[in-house]
Amino acid sequence: MQEPARGQTRSFQDVIPFVLFRMLCSSAHIRNVAVLEQIFEDFFDDFAFAPRKAEVLQVIKQVLERPEYQGLPHDEGETPAAGTAEYIVYNRLREDGWIMEVANRRAIEVYMPREAHALLSALITLKEELKVDISAEASLIDSGITAAYDEPAAKVMNIAGARRQAVQLRRSVDGVLTSLHRIEEDLMRSENLADLLTKFMERFVEKLLLENYRALKASAYNPMRFQRSILITTERFMADEGRIARAAVALADQKLVPDFAAAQTQILQDLTRIRDVFANLNEKLDLIDRFSHKLERRIATTVRYQETARNVREERLREAIRLSFLAWAEGEAECVSPVVSIPVPSSTATLALPKKAREPVATQTRRPKTIDPVDVLRENMMDAYAASMDVTPHVIAQRLRMLTSGDVFLDLDRFEPEDARDIAILYELRAGRADAIPGFEIRYSPSAKANPYISGPGILVRQRGENG
Repeated sequence: MQEPARGQTRSFQDVIPFVLFRMLCSSAHIRNVAVLEQIFEDFFDDFAFAPRKAEVLQVIKQVLERPEYQGLPHDEGETPAAGTAEYIVYNRLREDGWIMEVANRRAIEVYMPREAHALLSALITLKEELKVDISAEASLIDSGITAAYDEPAAKVMNIAGARRQAVQLRRSVDGVLTSLHRIEEDLMRSENLADLLTKFMERFVEKLLLENYRALKASAYNPMRFQRSILITTERFMADEGRIARAAVALADQKLVPDFAAAQTQILQDLTRIRDVFANLNEKLDLIDRFSHKLERRIATTVRYQETARNVREERLREAIRLSFLAWAEGEAECVSPVVSIPVPSSTATLALPKKAREPVATQTRRPKTIDPVDVLRENMMDAYAASMDVTPHVIAQRLRMLTSGDVFLDLDRFEPEDARDIAILYELRAGRADAIPGFEIRYSPSAKANPYISGPGILVRQRGENG
């Protein structure tokens, strides 16, 4: 393989040799895949030890002796004699780069190169496409981000790991949605009712929803359970310049980034990616719920329509056959049709009657709907009140900046609420969520004092200065 020129972007072809795909695209690819899967499972899945060449040959021979691979065609140029088929497959594996031989004294050990191991592991993982463990991802992300926030220097690698897990979680949820669209296309191409019901039960109910998505919704590790914790921790982390700086120094010391500025940029990008994934997770899950419900109703309507049409046709056909045999038993030998022997006179009663003329449409006057200004004002006031009562750390910080100045501490006992929003802000501060306020220094008092509004521990708040 040629190395890419300086300044060019590396693609996956620069990492994975193209010769690895030759055995997967040959005429005997079914047999070759079975051989690769078997030696990977027996020797290279955990790589506990390097197998001997004779052991690998024995496994290949066992696969080739299976009845389902006896009549398959061989690769081009292969004319195996008796007892040599496993050697031919072994040599193809070695020539294409799937395995390599290493001499250990007098014994020949077999290894699988790193790029071949990564490719085969990824291909085997694709078999479990609809069984991705979504439920455990959110728990790992939450614990990883919390540990990184508590110890930024020691746990800085948790941030990149949590970002990869968040991306995997988003891909898994997107995979459920795309699988629903693919299943809808397959169901709509079903030829008959039995085929439709079989595909619906096997692919939609059992394979997708019951084994994956519904298990996620009913699990104790539902990602929505950890959503609030992850969002709060990431926002606090991004707003804390000191923790970001300590984590960036540790990342730069490990030579994983060029310099301190690049480390800060990467950490902030990873935290932003994690926050965006969980901020948009509600919409993804709601979309899956709506689509699956729509698909279930569509299948139910299709089945009901086909059952009704089939019953009507069967009843008519059954009645016609019964009358035919009855006429045959009574001596009708020329024709057994139930309608031929019944003469129908031609008259006005048997002729088609003209349809009744359609009544003309009466003219109607469209009247614009009157909108009461009082209703509009009431809705606007309700929306404004709901928006004002959405108390976030940034809203609290904005209100406290109006009450504090310079380096002077503000005692919350002297905080006089002016409206219901101030009551909600005071409640959040008393509930112990003051640490999440960006740009403020918080000091707690161990003693609790009664308050005419909301009682709680003594809290002093001041704006964090440049040296704070």
